[in-house]
Amino acid sequence: MTADVQESGKKEAPSKPKWKGSEVRPLTTDERASFIILSLYMAVFCICMFVYWDSLVLKIAGVTVGSAGVFLFVAAFFNTEAPEKSHSIHPVRSYLFSFFFVLASLFTLRFLGGLITNFIASVVVLYAGLLASLILFRKAMVQVVTAMLAIVFLFVTVHNWHDVLGGRFGFKDAVRQCGQAVFRIGPIQDVANMLIAGTYVTYLGRVDYRDEQINILAIRQVLNCRDDELLKTKALLDFVSNEIHYVSDPDDGFEHAKDPINTLIAGGGDCEDQTLVLCSLLESVGVKTYIAFTDEHVFALVRFSGDYPKLPATPHVFIDGRPCYALDPADPGAVIGFSSAAPEQIKRVFDVRRKSIERFSLQPSE
Repeated sequence: MTADVQESGKKEAPSKPKWKGSEVRPLTTDERASFIILSLYMAVFCICMFVYWDSLVLKIAGVTVGSAGVFLFVAAFFNTEAPEKSHSIHPVRSYLFSFFFVLASLFTLRFLGGLITNFIASVVVLYAGLLASLILFRKAMVQVVTAMLAIVFLFVTVHNWHDVLGGRFGFKDAVRQCGQAVFRIGPIQDVANMLIAGTYVTYLGRVDYRDEQINILAIRQVLNCRDDELLKTKALLDFVSNEIHYVSDPDDGFEHAKDPINTLIAGGGDCEDQTLVLCSLLESVGVKTYIAFTDEHVFALVRFSGDYPKLPATPHVFIDGRPCYALDPADPGAVIGFSSAAPEQIKRVFDVRRKSIERFSLQPSE
């Protein structure tokens, strides 16, 4: 009786299928995806060997790898000889879900990064989110991201095909343009900007144009400006440069950026403090501003929504094709268009409202 029970128990225990080395079985979904993505890498390698380098050895290597890629691609789609269906640890929905999860993570990091003004906390949130994504999806997420990069590289190569064939567009140019294309994607660009911003986040987070007291003070200064952007800018620049006196920070190797309200109460501050006050006041009455950083100086930039052809000032930089004029409140009696820092000295320009880095040029775009 006991023996029969033991035999029945043995029969009920499920047995795991063991594949022999010579046995043919169907590929799992994750194996198919891996083969397809690997064949994509091989195709990129083959194209690079032919269009970016002239070495015969590299061309032979490209043909060899490209042929292997075709074989893998065919194997991934037509490996159906075995009758039984195997289960995949990474079904198709896992790849789709990981793709959307990456985008959702970037949007979330963008949102949280805008709320967190402390630089260390921002970096912790960013890297913790990316690490969590990698731990959760591991292989699927890495495959999705790298496949996207390979596709972008192919698109860049095809888009510049004539220059590639003419030798005017090399491999380094393709990689550089591929990186530019990737970082133009909204959420990716925002996350990258936050990482690049680094210590600048401390300054950007202190601009407070929504503060009621800031708004009341700005309105009182521009009451007679007829809501004209140029007149409002002149009035507020004159107020900050003459009423907020330049006072250096402690010489301890650290920056001591103050909130605009505290700077106004103190009646003085260094160039960072004066710039933060000026940008807060201007933004509170609807004037678009940026903050420009050099190695030794910080000042504001203003971009008018309209044109002022009679304005006796030269644009410091151009952002999105629009002229931006320097506002340097550290200079008593400052005027629009003048700064002690030359345009060539500018290292970074940040949008005050979005707290994001901006591309700029010294000449107007054609």
